[in-house]
Amino acid sequence: MLRVGVIGVNGIGQAHLWALRTVDATTLSAVCDIDEPRAAKAAGDFDVPSFTDPSALFASGAVDAVVVATPAGTHADLARRALAAGLHVYCEKPITPTCDEGYELGELARAAGRVFQVGLQFRYHAGYGALREAAARIGALRRVSLIATNWFRPQQYFRASPWRATWRMAGGGVLMNQAVHQLDALIATVGMPVRVRGDVRRAHHEAEVEDDAIAQLEWANGARGVLVASLTEPAGGERIELVGERGTVVLRDGYDVRVATHDPIDRLVAESPDEFPAADAVQWETCDVPRARSEEFDMMLAAHREFAAAIAEHRAAWVDADEGTKSVELANAIYLSALTGEPVGVPLAAGSYPPAFEALVAGRSILRL
Repeated sequence: MLRVGVIGVNGIGQAHLWALRTVDATTLSAVCDIDEPRAAKAAGDFDVPSFTDPSALFASGAVDAVVVATPAGTHADLARRALAAGLHVYCEKPITPTCDEGYELGELARAAGRVFQVGLQFRYHAGYGALREAAARIGALRRVSLIATNWFRPQQYFRASPWRATWRMAGGGVLMNQAVHQLDALIATVGMPVRVRGDVRRAHHEAEVEDDAIAQLEWANGARGVLVASLTEPAGGERIELVGERGTVVLRDGYDVRVATHDPIDRLVAESPDEFPAADAVQWETCDVPRARSEEFDMMLAAHREFAAAIAEHRAAWVDADEGTKSVELANAIYLSALTGEPVGVPLAAGSYPPAFEALVAGRSILRL
């Protein structure tokens, strides 16, 4: 039985507490929070010891692994110390504010022989799984459209937890903390783009971080795409459209996944005998996407089962530190492009983003409407 402690028992930490009590291969063995009353309450609710100092938890011998569910700006330090103590690490998204630190954590985990998993639970989303399966049928990628405006947040979101509004602790706004799930879904489906041009801003919120973003993307084979993400649209939604050489797949609002397949585009363009081909010549197929009321919690359970299985089987987790850093790297590239006004190549050169991040933290580079 894998003994796990949770660091940070507010917010998403609460879901981890319940998940660890639900998954057969794990047991919740300790909690830790700098807020002593909150730590004590969680300890009482789940009948486990509590800590207010992570170092004491790491040295206690009470756990084999920890979940890091604190603000992003604290992740790297906590994860390093946990790995140094010989513990496996499940780190909530985003892994760190900068991809440099994320990839560094991957190297440290491999050197320590420990499993490191990033909490991108939407990898287990049924709709995103159907998107990946359908995308395998449409041939080489030609075009991408990703709209992630289903994340409306009022100002109260930032008032309730002021750290969310800061570059240092949150690492970013909509791209880093909300649409990161769609960035990860895109990367898992079609791979990383090789070039981005970004424009991000604070349109409506009183916050340091961005609440609105748009980016142009380009892949190595010449495929192009557009990404739109926002916290400011009360009637926003989600749509991912992938156009391939042999078809198109569209995901709407998580579960409506449809795919159309056809002969290669070049052949259809060159050989179609009709001047104006009928619009209904292409037939759309609706994918069967199972849906459960508890899917968000089910995704969390699936992620914890994977974490426990990776440890038991002495293998890397599906979303290990390197994989979980890719969405951060894409967000970092968009921020860097927005700051410089120039397109940015991906992968980012080592050390290219941290100076820009520090400028954002210091308020020297302010992105505003």
